[in-house]
Amino acid sequence: MNATKIGLVSAFVASLCCVAPVGLAVLGLGGLGIVAFIGANHWYFIAGAGGLIGLSWYAYLQERQRCKTERCEFVGGKVARVTLPLATLAVLGFFGLNLYAYAGVGGQGAGLLPLNHSLVTIPTEGMTCYSCAAHVEHSLTSVNGVEAATASVSAKTVTITYDPGLIGIEQLVNAINKTGYKARNPTGNQG
Repeated sequence: MNATKIGLVSAFVASLCCVAPVGLAVLGLGGLGIVAFIGANHWYFIAGAGGLIGLSWYAYLQERQRCKTERCEFVGGKVARVTLPLATLAVLGFFGLNLYAYAGVGGQGAGLLPLNHSLVTIPTEGMTCYSCAAHVEHSLTSVNGVEAATASVSAKTVTITYDPGLIGIEQLVNAINKTGYKARNPTGNQG
């Protein structure tokens, strides 16, 4: 397999941890358990992608050196010079999204609650990356009675603004569990 193909495969592998869960959520297939599997193993996808991109650069540099020494034509060299940097940026970008999610950058502000709405924070296990949080947020905001949802990978929580006249906490927990992540009833004040 040449360096360009390995580079493209590495970008695809890196994208699985972030793009696949969002794509499945948009298609309405987020509750199949695939998202939870990908989320639980996303660092393996990133590590595999990093290894593959390293291998592709190694193959490219070896072939370039061989052709330079033997004064032969480097077939695919121009394509590789474009593809490998782009694939490397893709892998680094997906790695950065995961670090961003773990750092808890962005967070949620307290803000003002709409009239007759409550705020609840539900402990949720299994979210491990930016796309995991986006999947949960997207799924919850499509539920009748949910005004807003903010998932935090670093805090392992989902904070939801909801209308208690339309939906209860148990239903919110069930809605999160349908996404493939494990939510549990919060303790203490329910908002």
